[in-house]
Amino acid sequence: MPSDEFIQLLTSHQTQLRGLITAALGHAADSQDVLQRTNLAIWRKAADFDPARSFLAWAIGVARYEVLAFLRDRRRERLVFVPEVADLLATEAEDLLPQIPARQAALRECLKELPERNRELLTQKYVRGRSVSDLAAAVGRSADGIKSLLLRVRRVLEDCITRRLARTGDL
Repeated sequence: MPSDEFIQLLTSHQTQLRGLITAALGHAADSQDVLQRTNLAIWRKAADFDPARSFLAWAIGVARYEVLAFLRDRRRERLVFVPEVADLLATEAEDLLPQIPARQAALRECLKELPERNRELLTQKYVRGRSVSDLAAAVGRSADGIKSLLLRVRRVLEDCITRRLARTGDL
């Protein structure tokens, strides 16, 4: 049974692990699934953790393996899986980890500035995982129209986040 300190370390690094996994996979529902697999693997390997090492670095290694395993499993359903690309994505995501808290804070503020209908559209697509065609049918628009709207809203958010981070020096 892992110690209370180990449990605290695992709990306190969920945001970073989720960010890394989401950056590597790009899909919220898949990311949540892989995060749960990662947490289970970390729990099972608790005895292997060396407290002299960085917990986050160790956990990222476990997460990277779980992302690769997930992608390998999915390659049967999808086109082609290239391990080098997944590894590159994971490495780049790892480099971005220190920026995640500031970017999340900026995102929260920028989301508040969006019209309610755009926030709801983002929630339906990226939190609830609804397809573009489902969203289009629900609001009576074409799928291309929804794709264009999502693209515009993402650009508005990215511009807003960039401005906020530049103002605070976190860019």
